[in-house]
Amino acid sequence: MKLGCCASLWEDMILKLPAAGADYAEAGFSSLMGKSLDQVRARAAQLEKAGVSLESMNVLFPGDFRLTGPQADFSAVDSYLEENLPKAQALGVKVVVFGSGGARRVPEGFPQEEAFAQLVELCREHIAPAAAAHGITCCVEPLNQKETNILTTSGECFRLVEAVNHPNLQLLVDLYHFDLEGESLSALEGYRGRLGHCHIASAQNSRLLPQPWDGQDYLPFFQTLAAMGYEAVSYTHLTLPTILRV
Repeated sequence: MKLGCCASLWEDMILKLPAAGADYAEAGFSSLMGKSLDQVRARAAQLEKAGVSLESMNVLFPGDFRLTGPQADFSAVDSYLEENLPKAQALGVKVVVFGSGGARRVPEGFPQEEAFAQLVELCREHIAPAAAAHGITCCVEPLNQKETNILTTSGECFRLVEAVNHPNLQLLVDLYHFDLEGESLSALEGYRGRLGHCHIASAQNSRLLPQPWDGQDYLPFFQTLAAMGYEAVSYTHLTLPTILRV
């Protein structure tokens, strides 16, 4: 199983990940805004020289996007993806993560099911086709209820992925959010064939890098993923100079 680590694309720490034992890096997609394609290609060359494989990017949309409610603007989504997906492709990215809790948050008083239908349309008609055109898969991330008010469980995100039914839209599971929402590992088996990416951090150690003393038993999570044939996990935070190998 490959282990990656989330880090800033534009800070030098990302260049040190191979020496720390990471198999790949994950950076923020929204950090591509305002960067030219030439700037991105130059950074891609630096990553390649350092032996960094940037396989995934998170935070697909910045928080000021409106993806649900009466002000949802999918034309802005199209322009944003058209501008930035070629940059991700130039970096060799294969997976982008649709977390973006602020952007998808449902406005107060707006019907949840109507917001869910908006997200189905967004993913089916806009995100998935755009990602596919660049050889990229988008993975929908459940975020706990402290961070957003829709798509807060893996089951709800799985329902979205099933409704969209596009090969370039898959599910992400993050152990941190998974535990905060009290979900059961037994649910993962039901996502076989739809699980495209995973994150790991502990809800018991303030979301820091997993440590032997933090009270979290990580083994069952990895065993479940291995039994499903899953191949890669990203640590969601880098706070220490070394990465634990499991």
